Amino acid sequence: MNKQILFIPLLAALFLSACGDDHLASESGNNLQQYVYAVPEGYTGDIVNNNDALGDLYLEQGQTVRFYAAYGLGKVIFTDETLQQYYGGCSWSIGNDNFNLSNFRYTFNKPGDFSGTLETVDLYGDTLHNDFHVHVNTPNGITLLFPYNGYNQAEPTADQQLPLRWSVQGHDPWETSSCQIFISNDPDSVWESPVGRVDCKEELSLGGSLLGQIDPDSAAILTRDSSFTLYWGIALLTQSVSGRVYLDTSEIFHFSTKIQNDSSTLKIPVAYSRFRSNAYLESNVYLISADGDTLEKHTSEERAYTVTTKVKAQSRLKILVKETLRKEYAAESIMVDIPANTVQMLDTIFLTDKITPQVAPFLDTISPADSIQYLVYDDGSGINEAKLFVLVDGDTIPSDYRSPTLLFKIKCRLNCKVEILGEDNAHNPLPQEHWYIENKSSYYTITGPYSGGIF
Repeated sequence: MNKQILFIPLLAALFLSACGDDHLASESGNNLQQYVYAVPEGYTGDIVNNNDALGDLYLEQGQTVRFYAAYGLGKVIFTDETLQQYYGGCSWSIGNDNFNLSNFRYTFNKPGDFSGTLETVDLYGDTLHNDFHVHVNTPNGITLLFPYNGYNQAEPTADQQLPLRWSVQGHDPWETSSCQIFISNDPDSVWESPVGRVDCKEELSLGGSLLGQIDPDSAAILTRDSSFTLYWGIALLTQSVSGRVYLDTSEIFHFSTKIQNDSSTLKIPVAYSRFRSNAYLESNVYLISADGDTLEKHTSEERAYTVTTKVKAQSRLKILVKETLRKEYAAESIMVDIPANTVQMLDTIFLTDKITPQVAPFLDTISPADSIQYLVYDDGSGINEAKLFVLVDGDTIPSDYRSPTLLFKIKCRLNCKVEILGEDNAHNPLPQEHWYIENKSSYYTITGPYSGGIF
């Protein structure tokens, strides 16, 4: 992200005097002067008195400005046609674009350096010429490279050199940058824990024991089974020669130290995607070796939880997660390799409802005085009541959903078309079906379903 922390007005451009080869002498004996001005699009102030003539202009990508050709005799400068009698038409060039207007708007959609010129021919055929330069900032950014997020091979106590690597994007020739390193054992306090500032082009390594990088008062006592995690990020401070200063921060990465025995620690986060029901859950997490042997089984009734277990180093360990009560949640599995002496945090395994809810009338014959009942059933994430509607001949009517029963009343003279629209909390839509309710004088009959809805 690109956070600007110091604003220098766009109009603070350097003065550039006219450098024409020849100029026209006015009746008063003064020389005709030419200037270039640039102001933000929509600017309504005094262009000449409130701004400097343009030399170098520094902009952000996508910024729009309006350029003005200005002319003066002595100390008086005009951007209108007051001095038109002393010169002919003007010609602009910006990059590969050309204009012959006294003022115009221009949007710089691409970053980089752009050269511009303004030329005006006086009544005697001599030329006034101005050069100016526009520097369009490339959006800045910083990306962490190593230790990659989740790295778990750092030595906890031994002297070592753990490299920190990153890449900087958007550095322009007119900018200077510095990188400030932040490290903490608390992910919520990373940006409160600076450890040093370096030139962004330098390479940096953490030397010695990593225990020295954390707060001794909050550090756990290391045993053969323990590990600790450090969280780190970099703040990129960029300054333009225009005086603008930008602050960009990287993502926060984390890395962990190796443990000191033969087994490794595996952490498996599990969560149900879009579960909104109050129904009971029961999921099982199986650890299955590459040979197909079930090594462990862990059971939980929580919507979100993390299994933490010790496993031996091995390749192609299968993690299988299955929900046993809510059948619409499909089983999920991943394969992982377990290096020795590591703590490995897996990405969250999400159990997802991928099945369309079921809809059917409770009875196919009913008294006109009674409510019509449909069963709207979902054995997964649950029905989204806010998006459940009953349509009779294309019109929405009032209804009442008391899971799993949908109740509504209608007055049907002859034959009515009924549609049930909605979805479950996982965004699986109800089937596109409809039914017909026929008035048999003393009772209603319901026939269907028939495929297709109003859409």
